[in-house]
Amino acid sequence: MKPVSSWNFTPYAPLDRPERVRNPYICRIVPSDDGCEIYFIDNGGKSEAHTLNYRLRGEEKYISVALGASQKAALDGLMPETDYEFYIERSDGAKSAVRLFRTGGVYGSIVNYLHPDDEYYYFSGRYLCSPCLCRLPSGRLLSSMDVFEANNAQNLTLIFCSDDGGESWQYLTELFPCFWGQMFVENGRLYMLGVSNEYGDLLIGASDDEGKTWSLPTVLFRGAANPRRRGLHRAPMKLLRSNGRLWTDVEFGAWGEKEMNNAVLSAPLGCADYTDASVWVMSDFWRHAEFKKTAKDGETVDGCIGGIEGNLVEAPDGTIYNFLRYARQKCLMLKIDENDPEKMPTYARLVDIGITPSKFDIVFDGVSKYYYAICSRAIDEPRTERNVLSLFRSPDLINWECVRDLIDERNADPKIVGFQYVSALIDGDDMIFLCRTSYGAPHNFHDANYQTFHKIKNFRKLKG
Repeated sequence: MKPVSSWNFTPYAPLDRPERVRNPYICRIVPSDDGCEIYFIDNGGKSEAHTLNYRLRGEEKYISVALGASQKAALDGLMPETDYEFYIERSDGAKSAVRLFRTGGVYGSIVNYLHPDDEYYYFSGRYLCSPCLCRLPSGRLLSSMDVFEANNAQNLTLIFCSDDGGESWQYLTELFPCFWGQMFVENGRLYMLGVSNEYGDLLIGASDDEGKTWSLPTVLFRGAANPRRRGLHRAPMKLLRSNGRLWTDVEFGAWGEKEMNNAVLSAPLGCADYTDASVWVMSDFWRHAEFKKTAKDGETVDGCIGGIEGNLVEAPDGTIYNFLRYARQKCLMLKIDENDPEKMPTYARLVDIGITPSKFDIVFDGVSKYYYAICSRAIDEPRTERNVLSLFRSPDLINWECVRDLIDERNADPKIVGFQYVSALIDGDDMIFLCRTSYGAPHNFHDANYQTFHKIKNFRKLKG
């Protein structure tokens, strides 16, 4: 057994589970109303014949389907809204782990699916979280997502690629350890900025072959190694290019300790290598508990003091703000000193916006000069949480209007259905986005079983 030499694994295997690498590995599951597509790789027998074995969950006998040398299986004619279990077997008898899927439809197209009872990623989690969408100079799209579960290690990120604008997706690789990762391209090179685990070390690594292989990550700042103790927190938040620097959001705190404090991470534009820790600086932290009178006493985000998951944005007058998720129908704006990137942010204002607390991207459209955001819309009756996903826009970051409801499940149980944590890009006249989707018998609205891809055609022509 040799030491690691890269950040990526295809696939990752705990050291005492080498069969994950040697045996067939199921890398992508795509259920449909009455079927399922199953994709796998086999490092131990790439040209060998394989068999798909499936059955209704809990039944005794499997049905076998010969696949030949294909590494894709397609089932149809299955019972709708029904759980199935399956595995892939190689001709020499080597088997994948038994996996699960549930038939059923979903909004958008599926990048990946993970059944809430499937424990294949037991070392990281059971739910798909933190979508990140990135466009490469070649036009290839990359999507990443981590595998989440409260109080678990939360340290695996899965990466998929699309070479046809998001119409179809393929498994690419996995990063370990990596959580809350944001991919970005600078000077033609692809980077991933994330943390080692919830509240863990802040890491950055690079890829020179469009995301297939990655350098060992550099530690930028140390966090905690415990999901219940204060450390570094972020989400896949975009990087802003402004005033000669790259800027992005970071917090320090923990949900369990009911406090999140806010800072910004930045580096000069034009650096040869952003995996060089010496080019990065972090500001001092703005501590909400010390500024209750200037913010708003009593306002919290899900019971946690402070804002989280901030968008670094440049206002029409050139001022840089951190626009943070804060409370139901309110966001927090902190002002950044663009001339002193290590200076603590200062309170600017609270912004009224009709959304529920959930991460979102703000995307500035240089054509219309509007700021756009895809958010979970707050409706009082019936009360929504993350079950209505809507497109908002603003000319100035202060005055926001809802342009269009994109997915409207307001009459569904908000404890079960969720469309959240959107990662969005402008694609010509359209807007494309990834969504963390809880739908069709998930664990709950938060613990998603899908990552889905969507397109808003001619988004600029939509009117509120």
